[in-house]
Amino acid sequence: MTGKAPRRPKRLIAACHRCHRKKIKCSKGVPCQTCLSIGRPEACSFPDKERLVQVPENYVDDLEAENKQLRALALRHQRRSQEHGINPNHTENDDDDDPPPLSKEETNLFNPLFDRQPENWGRERSAEPGFIGEASCAAFSNRLLSCLDDNYTPSTAGLSNYLRLNTHSRLAIPQGWEFPERMHVKLLLNVAQRFIGNYHPLFLQVTFMREIDAVYRKEVVPSMLWLCKFYSLMALGEIYTNRRGVGDNNRVPGTNNYIRAVNLFQDNLDAYEEPSLMQVEVLTLLAWASNIFGRIRTAYTYSGIATRLALSLGMHRSAPKTTTLTPVECESRRRTWWVLYFFDRFSASKLGQPLTVRDEDIDVEMPSMDGLSKEEAAEFQDPSSLIINIKLGRIVGNILTQIYGIPKATKGRYIHQVHSILKQLRTWHDALPSEMRVKDRGTPRPVASLHLAYNQCIIQATRPVLLHLFKSQLDPKVREEGSARPNISSITMALAESCVHAAQASSRMVECLFLDGSIATFGYWDAHHIFSAAMILIMSAMMRATSVNSEYLETLLSVLRALKNDGNIPAVDFCERLSHIQARVTALLATGHFGGDGLHAQRHLVPRAMDGPLPAETLQQIIQTPTSMHDEAREAPMEFPGVDILGNPLIGDFLDGNQVQWVDTLFTEDGTLREFPAEVDEQFNFVNH
Repeated sequence: MTGKAPRRPKRLIAACHRCHRKKIKCSKGVPCQTCLSIGRPEACSFPDKERLVQVPENYVDDLEAENKQLRALALRHQRRSQEHGINPNHTENDDDDDPPPLSKEETNLFNPLFDRQPENWGRERSAEPGFIGEASCAAFSNRLLSCLDDNYTPSTAGLSNYLRLNTHSRLAIPQGWEFPERMHVKLLLNVAQRFIGNYHPLFLQVTFMREIDAVYRKEVVPSMLWLCKFYSLMALGEIYTNRRGVGDNNRVPGTNNYIRAVNLFQDNLDAYEEPSLMQVEVLTLLAWASNIFGRIRTAYTYSGIATRLALSLGMHRSAPKTTTLTPVECESRRRTWWVLYFFDRFSASKLGQPLTVRDEDIDVEMPSMDGLSKEEAAEFQDPSSLIINIKLGRIVGNILTQIYGIPKATKGRYIHQVHSILKQLRTWHDALPSEMRVKDRGTPRPVASLHLAYNQCIIQATRPVLLHLFKSQLDPKVREEGSARPNISSITMALAESCVHAAQASSRMVECLFLDGSIATFGYWDAHHIFSAAMILIMSAMMRATSVNSEYLETLLSVLRALKNDGNIPAVDFCERLSHIQARVTALLATGHFGGDGLHAQRHLVPRAMDGPLPAETLQQIIQTPTSMHDEAREAPMEFPGVDILGNPLIGDFLDGNQVQWVDTLFTEDGTLREFPAEVDEQFNFVNH
């Protein structure tokens, strides 16, 4: 049987574009006969044809091998660039303010808190696991305890001690509108104004007092929302009177008014479809009070709802010129928005949560007295203090996104991000007017709050560096003879010192507030700042024992114990965490496993457990009695009101971008930390008892 003859390949026939479009036969010449006949030879063009070319298989294999070699060469070049601190994707517009050259380890250092070790959420008692962001002090305490105890299981719970509301048993509104005595109401409003009014405009100064008078004269029947605002303000006023706990259960003053306000607001949830300015005000007040009652996630939720309502009202945008709002209403909206902005950022910072709204989406003007008549201006306080807090709140947001953002988003350039944040903080601090700076004596309470928040920003930005050094000194390999030493420059050491400086400054400020009777006995923010600073000083004391650090730490712990014993709800959890840290420190020092030259030889400097109260008289003696340090007596902490935390010359050169050659050796031959720079030695007196 004869096989079929092989088929000849089909011939590809193509016509010029014009012949193809007209569907006529084309002669295939260039130009073709048809295009020549109509006198348009230049219009004759043919479609490009892709030729099918047959090549040997080994030729294709050679091309693929060459491609792999080129890819590997490019990857090696990229890695070599990164090792020399060069970012191949970097452009001139990426970072106009680079810090001085850093060591290889520092250049590629991710935030040490992001070690890619997932938290073990399976052991939580709660049915749903919680989330604690790395920016929070709770997460930092988890990291610290993990360093001290290999078997420690990090907690993702919030505060275990908080006011629990019984929704089935609600406190009724007083019958016949029998409010507290009118003058007592005004006194409570003044107390709340003193503590938080400078950066939290609580109400219109004239209008709200007129409304109270009208309600007391029974000329008007207040709305449920107005009553919610009223009871929220009464709760804050009672809280900040610093009275002792009330009732058999030692309840925080203002508890009943807070519960009434919450219940009233829950009865008006349907109003979300028609949001109002007063809703935003009430939610912000409830959020502030919720923190005090240990309901920190409730506070974060309230501020989040308030932000959504404010956005739906357009409060984040500049008012159009055709607005029908009065000047007082416009200014009230602006101030309410910026108070919410400030609170939401600080609340997110304490929980390590993302921001609710970006700065790029906000263009509303800052608070101002411009355009207000004398009568209208009487409704508001001077906005300068609020503006200063807003600017600090903006830096807090930058800390959350630039330092504690997801490592992939921040490109892992941790030291570069710290450089940017500290430069912003230094600029903010240098611009403070004289009345907003710490005084030798009698620093106003709002100014003290401002500087405690400023110190916390420095701590939050730099404590990963301190933890990095702390973990390095705990590493058994560091103590082994002949082992490689971490290559860390002096600027890293200076950043860690700035963290310790900020904690010491907070201790001095807390001491002043305690002596002046201005400490917020039931306040959340004061207790939180004490807890944050105490952890830093514990680490510093372990790394290098000093009597000065020990006294700063003991002052913080003593005041926190006093707050706890007076009924401060958040202080209970903070004391429990510090007690756990203290127990692990004591156990670690007893075994002699700590690799530094710190407290293993000076156990008497370890702070005692947090469960025993320290009498106020004892604290008074600690503050007033100078401690002998060889032939020098320690000066009273209040003699240093203007200490510049970022004043270290090394930090100054770092922030100014000077091309300084940093020392790249951190450890001595015996595995202990080298001496800090001489400029710092003058401020830190490393002398043991």
